[in-house]
Amino acid sequence: MASWKRFIGLAVALLALGSCTNEPTTSLAAANDTVAQAFHETASVLQLSQLTPVEIIARNAAVKVRDPFDKGHGSGTYMKMHGRYVVVTAAHVVDDFTTMVIEAREGEVVVGTVVYRDFKVDLAIIVVPQIRSRVAAPWRPCRDNRNLLGASVTYTGFPGEHDLLTIRGHVAALEREMVVTNMFGWYGASGSGLFDQRGRFIGVVVGIDVGRWDMPIPLDSIVWVSPVWFLDSDVVKSRVKTAPLTGVIKSIPGAAAPRRGGLRD
Repeated sequence: MASWKRFIGLAVALLALGSCTNEPTTSLAAANDTVAQAFHETASVLQLSQLTPVEIIARNAAVKVRDPFDKGHGSGTYMKMHGRYVVVTAAHVVDDFTTMVIEAREGEVVVGTVVYRDFKVDLAIIVVPQIRSRVAAPWRPCRDNRNLLGASVTYTGFPGEHDLLTIRGHVAALEREMVVTNMFGWYGASGSGLFDQRGRFIGVVVGIDVGRWDMPIPLDSIVWVSPVWFLDSDVVKSRVKTAPLTGVIKSIPGAAAPRRGGLRD
């Protein structure tokens, strides 16, 4: 048990140090916070997990994103950014709403304020209260597409009616200012955060390919990702830091950090 803690803790710390972000102090502090939370009542499950350290972080930061009228859902990644808790998702998931409902685990539900959306690149950020049943991933954005082609990548989200799926794949192409991956995707996975195995946040899932023969055919193994380097970082920082908080709709008192790699996290 202790060896797992040392191994994963070191891995997350090294991921933070190897970031391509320009905020090393913030990233290291966020990584330390993630490590501290990540092993709260989780070591026994970690010993059984076949997930990589990055997949564990992504899985335990995944949330479901709904509009206030519950007409459908997307996915998102719960993160610590500029000293605040946020959910990063796709702009088409939040649409024109100013608030969104975030479903975590163990019955915990919070309301978040949409502070940034860019429909051109399909990226959005929601400021949320601290979510006790999730573990915030450190904000470590990848700044460009250098050395991404062929990279192993992963996301965790809620495609279709599935509760929570961790998906693996690789970057197959860089085209139309997008990242094209060979991995599974489906409706409901939009907004899921894509990470490489260094722990860098590459972007969010925004769609799947469509083949056109006699009729359109969804190609669920070709997933399009909107890269995070198109975010306006100065605007994002300003809005995240000054955004008001909304609140909690429903929360289980004393909700603990989730089990890592378990069947129901």
